[in-house]
Amino acid sequence: MPATFSYASILRAVGQVLDQIGARSIAIHEEEDGLFVEGFNSDGQLQVQLRYDIASLYDLVNKSENQVDEATPIETTGVLHRFLSNHDRELAGTLL
Repeated sequence: MPATFSYASILRAVGQVLDQIGARSIAIHEEEDGLFVEGFNSDGQLQVQLRYDIASLYDLVNKSENQVDEATPIETTGVLHRFLSNHDRELAGTLL
């Protein structure tokens, strides 16, 4: 069992949960025994509150890492486009 996780792995795991819920903005507060996470809808109204203690964060990150290991490129190619669409943004590129 690893002693620590990177912020990137923790935020990725929490972000996947918030994406599934459909949160449009978030607030994450670090607490002595874990994280307190709030997700808000597009109107800024509180949609969900999640409290993760150390043990539940460990489980969440492990589950997230296992899902990433099993993901295929086809499953992950639309992530950026879905994110941009959900946030009313579009990808700008340049032609060479």
